[in-house]
Amino acid sequence: MDLAETPSREMIAHLAFVDHGRDSLQLASDGPLAGLDFAVKDLIDVAGYRSGWGNPDRLRDTPPAIATAPAVLVPLMAGARMAGKTATDELACGMFGMNPHFGIPINPAAPDRVPGGSSSGSASAVAAGLADFALGSDTGGSIRVPASFCGLYGLRTTHGRVSVAGVMPMAPSFDTIGWLTRDIAMMKRVSACYFGTIEPAAAPRLMIARDAFDIPEHGIGAALLPIAKGLGVSTEITLYEEGVQFWLETFRPLQLHDLYATLGAFAAEPGRRLSQAVAERFALAATVKAEAVAAAMPRREALTDRLLALLGDDGIIILPTVHDLPPLRDAPVSAQIAFREKTLALTAVASLTRLPQLAIPATTFEGCPIGLSLIGGPRSEKRLIAFAETMGDLTRKAGV
Repeated sequence: MDLAETPSREMIAHLAFVDHGRDSLQLASDGPLAGLDFAVKDLIDVAGYRSGWGNPDRLRDTPPAIATAPAVLVPLMAGARMAGKTATDELACGMFGMNPHFGIPINPAAPDRVPGGSSSGSASAVAAGLADFALGSDTGGSIRVPASFCGLYGLRTTHGRVSVAGVMPMAPSFDTIGWLTRDIAMMKRVSACYFGTIEPAAAPRLMIARDAFDIPEHGIGAALLPIAKGLGVSTEITLYEEGVQFWLETFRPLQLHDLYATLGAFAAEPGRRLSQAVAERFALAATVKAEAVAAAMPRREALTDRLLALLGDDGIIILPTVHDLPPLRDAPVSAQIAFREKTLALTAVASLTRLPQLAIPATTFEGCPIGLSLIGGPRSEKRLIAFAETMGDLTRKAGV
């Protein structure tokens, strides 16, 4: 698709929303979200709509859902109108929004670059103003990455806090539900419907993960670090005491084994149509050895225990959201794999420890949005949002 010119609203909508989920739905006319439109990632069930999971065979074979996922019922019963279902990377196996079967949603903030995935259509729709907020899922960064790429706020919730019933399981010990918004006021408004009223909170104990700022490339970490230091009185910590590779070698076998145990049979069905990147992902998942999974489980718990001790009841860890600018829309599969491995060093932290993370737009770098993230203790979403509200719009302060 030629994006030499600014993409039209119609073009963005065409790629952000799936054709089989363009009908709107409203169940209540009043409530705290009345008057708002939202979008739903197409691996979350809505009664009467098909969930295609970004795969043509699933879309062809699946009947409409018979029940609506509880995560969707919350905004519907709060008065919001579902504007439609949105595109996703195939089987949520992607970090970029590149789906060869159905196309690549447009990143309104950087149209020549990908929007991020796997909650790609959700991010595109919100960034373009086609929805006030959008629901997505996050396993290894599927909300946080598109939030950074598109200049949005994105919340990964505490694992297990928001029901994943009616949501395609990808890697169940990591899967969470979350949402994307254009500003912190909307993030607060939506989140209150899930967690209760969000009141101002006492100033948190801020910790800058200094070694995490050495991971981003091309000077991005150096651009973000002064912004992080400007958020308030803070201390610097070493996040990766065990080394970055220790974190990645703990994450990989657990996430891949989860994926294969959950969706391996679907992927292995004779004649199944899978994109190259997804087929390679399942081939890799099939090679994970039992002893690697068994060894990673106690390592995961040790990492979690250390972070819980660091965070206590009032701590927030600050780190970059991703390691680089969004790849170009025509980036090859090999570039996708290399990018994923490096950004996982940042996103795997909250995923492994099952903690909430709020991605916030911080500034732009070479014309692209880049974000910071806040990680808190279990069920600390309200504290993260309350603190982010006190920060104001960082991009405005940066003169973006």
